[in-house]
Amino acid sequence: MDRAFRKTEKRISPPHSALERDLRRLIYIDALSRHNGIIIRTNVLITDWMNMPPVSTAKSKKDSISVVGEASRVPQQGRSRASYERMLAAAEKLMVKNGNDDFTLTEVAKVGKVSIGSIYLRFNSKDDMIHAVHARVLARIEEDQDAMMAKIVGKAATLDDFSALFVDAYAELLKSYAPVLRPIMFRAIYDQNISQLGRQSAERLSNEAERQLLRFSAEFGRPDHQRLVGNAFKMIYNTLARLLGLGSSLEAAHQGDWDELKEDLSIMCAAFLRAPAR
Repeated sequence: MDRAFRKTEKRISPPHSALERDLRRLIYIDALSRHNGIIIRTNVLITDWMNMPPVSTAKSKKDSISVVGEASRVPQQGRSRASYERMLAAAEKLMVKNGNDDFTLTEVAKVGKVSIGSIYLRFNSKDDMIHAVHARVLARIEEDQDAMMAKIVGKAATLDDFSALFVDAYAELLKSYAPVLRPIMFRAIYDQNISQLGRQSAERLSNEAERQLLRFSAEFGRPDHQRLVGNAFKMIYNTLARLLGLGSSLEAAHQGDWDELKEDLSIMCAAFLRAPAR
């Protein structure tokens, strides 16, 4: 611990031992990372901390987003919660703008209009913040997917109906989230936490789509129905993902007419499922 840090630590003597421990930890982190100088805005830190519910240094399922290895501390009070949401929104905005996760927490503080100290109160690291952003995005996607499937199921009376409605709605949903999914999916190549949660979320939709396709199994041309619906979903997703640059080079994206692609995919899906054995 360097002399500058010892001097900073000595100047701050909060009355609560838990606050003192965590505050000193934050100052030490700031001193090591050199964010905005060694001496940080301790008055902001104390104010933000007093608006937080007490937390321990151990990871708690109740106080953190359900991401493996993620260490964000989600506040419950209004003002602190709003600050927390601004942090995540700012990080997501920077990811979309840059097309990757190459941003700094200082940039997040500036865009989100929060202090760097308040960020360290909520997150142990930039990686933890990215995991929280990912969880936030997945929660929105899953909510939209559930609404999408409920709407489709209520309208589709035939295999052709379902194929057309599902491809159109799913394509538009993926397209709307593509700007933030691109950097997340590239990170998933080396980030096991993001890879695992992304895969679970994708499987959740694929399982439901396949279950709904099986309602029309009387129209299928071959007996291995589970394999057929699984491959049909993969065909739809892989085609859309490539066109949107999800998990692949952007050079391959945006090739061809979007509406024509959706129509062709829906026809191909139904035709594939009806095709007889050779």
